[in-house]
Amino acid sequence: MTKQSDYGQFRSAADTGKMAVEAGVLRLILSAFLGVLVLGCSCLASETPAEIDIYSKLVELKPLPKVHYSWGIRGETLDLYGSRLLYEVARITHSLSVAGEWVSESQIDNCVYTCARVNKLGPSILCTIGVNFSPWHRKFGKDLPPTDRGPTYYAELSYFESRMSSIRTWVAKANDKYGSHVKVSAVLLDCERFDEKPGDSRWNDAMREALDAIHLEAKKVFPEARIEWYGRGAGYTTDAIQWRKSPYFTGREIKPSLSCSLYYVPEEDRTRRLFQETVKIADQMGVSDITPWVALDCGYRRGYPKPFYWDDDWDYDLAISQRIGADLNSSVSTDSGEKKDEYGRVKIVVFYPEPFSPQTPAWGKHFVAYVRGATDVAKLDGLGYK
Repeated sequence: MTKQSDYGQFRSAADTGKMAVEAGVLRLILSAFLGVLVLGCSCLASETPAEIDIYSKLVELKPLPKVHYSWGIRGETLDLYGSRLLYEVARITHSLSVAGEWVSESQIDNCVYTCARVNKLGPSILCTIGVNFSPWHRKFGKDLPPTDRGPTYYAELSYFESRMSSIRTWVAKANDKYGSHVKVSAVLLDCERFDEKPGDSRWNDAMREALDAIHLEAKKVFPEARIEWYGRGAGYTTDAIQWRKSPYFTGREIKPSLSCSLYYVPEEDRTRRLFQETVKIADQMGVSDITPWVALDCGYRRGYPKPFYWDDDWDYDLAISQRIGADLNSSVSTDSGEKKDEYGRVKIVVFYPEPFSPQTPAWGKHFVAYVRGATDVAKLDGLGYK
């Protein structure tokens, strides 16, 4: 099979020589930092961990049909200039995602450099940057209600604006350096600080105002970017029995899209129902796009006494990851026709947690299975799967 990669360089011949040296030590370096390039198997495995080289599978993959962002990639990964793993993530997903609170100028430089290398090949979807941020969790008083408009309210807004503006400056500086045009195409926001209170209009109005203030600031700094919010769709009641709207938004906020947390991937009926319930809410609110946040190799498992608990290493059947990759990357429109495929409303996807997190050691092979499903590759060979 022809490999989809091209490690075109913007740097000097000396740097190219350094890249050649890297080839011999790449797996050791990445294993030290990530512990994930060579991954272990579940009880389905017929191969030893050393035989399952995820990197060799990544270079064979076609790019995904839709842009996939993620939770912010770990800083030590972003520090690896010329990283082939980072390049493959960028090439396949069309993006690199960073943590807006913590990312450094040098890490943004590496993201721009890596995306520019991908874009040099002329892909149909350009590689861009996604910026994560958790507003109202940083400077705003931990015990304050959303109605508070004291100094920490304005400190939160100022901090957010400062970080977004710094990232914008760093991206522009790196683009000048490499002669590229890499953009920030999404700001991914996760606020779990406030819950809507039924019947309390003062609380809910203040909550909406605070969330919209962040949204407007993000749009001011990055006017061309998508502004995506986590937790704006369907969820469960606390006893995990009934469906309801997520309490993290009132429904009256600025909302170009809704979202849903597909963190029960092995429970396929439950996953589809969660998406369908979010579609119902979106239809009631007049919103078209639905953005799934997807957990691979992890998620909420059934338990006792709590009905569900989070498992960081849930190495379920790879065919399930393959199927959800196929579903979410469907391009079927919902505008007309008798068959209504709700997944056609998905324009982008967000992975949680970040790619190749040490906490999810089998994420790599589930990602390969997901991409194969999304790109109509039926086989799961080479992943220790029977």
